[in-house]
Amino acid sequence: LDITQSMNVTDAEIDSVPMTRLDFAKASVELALRSLPCGSEAGLALFTAHRSFVMFTPVEICEHYQALAEMLGKIDWQMAWAARSEVAKGLFSALEAARLTEHDARLVFLTDGHEAPPVHESIRPSFDWEPGDVLGFIGGVGGTVPQRIPRLNEKGEIVAYWGHDEVMQVDIYSLGRDTSEQAEPLVGVSMADLARRIALGREHLSSLREPYLRELAEQTGLDYVHVASPVTFVETLRGGKYARYTPVVSDLGWIPATLALVCLLYCFVVLPRRRVTAA
Repeated sequence: LDITQSMNVTDAEIDSVPMTRLDFAKASVELALRSLPCGSEAGLALFTAHRSFVMFTPVEICEHYQALAEMLGKIDWQMAWAARSEVAKGLFSALEAARLTEHDARLVFLTDGHEAPPVHESIRPSFDWEPGDVLGFIGGVGGTVPQRIPRLNEKGEIVAYWGHDEVMQVDIYSLGRDTSEQAEPLVGVSMADLARRIALGREHLSSLREPYLRELAEQTGLDYVHVASPVTFVETLRGGKYARYTPVVSDLGWIPATLALVCLLYCFVVLPRRRVTAA
């Protein structure tokens, strides 16, 4: 789950009820926990800053449903430990965590794809593993129309919105490095063009960055899925490409116990009534 500040934008909805992207993502996961069959396993990780932090590795969802639901309900933006959103790095660290688990896990990465600060087009984080080594998909959350990013207080109330001059409008590499006198620009970067890019920047607004997420999906061998509704999310999870069916031990003791109960009811309830009626 992406818990960065852009996920607080309210441009998602369920049954015409507006909600934040994060609440929508959480509702989708919660529906999955209720809809997947017993024997299914689920883990949970949170993405913020530049990495994904694993809360717990996959556990059986029916036996641990209460704990899973309670933990999911308590997740919010205040659990973020830094005001950055380096999506590519977060995705790569999530893939590494999935590779290390002993559960042959499928990765589901729910995000709006908003990188903050922006990524330079020609200098992107490197992906050092074989594409497709981990199966799964990137789930795109949010609307396509750019929206203001709210600033919240400790109670979760909107107190302001991030302004143009309060966020980085270009990547840190284009800005160059500070020297004793002034900033030293990146080779090939025009200072006049840099000023124009900053003036025209719209990084203080947020929308679902589908083209970027599709690029990340292609780079890592994952799929990209637009999560239009929680039902869409569950249907995708249950699809043959991601679901892995394995034999599990099932308790069938309830079958003979039920038959025994039926026999007892017949002997002590039905038969005595039949005798009284016959008399």
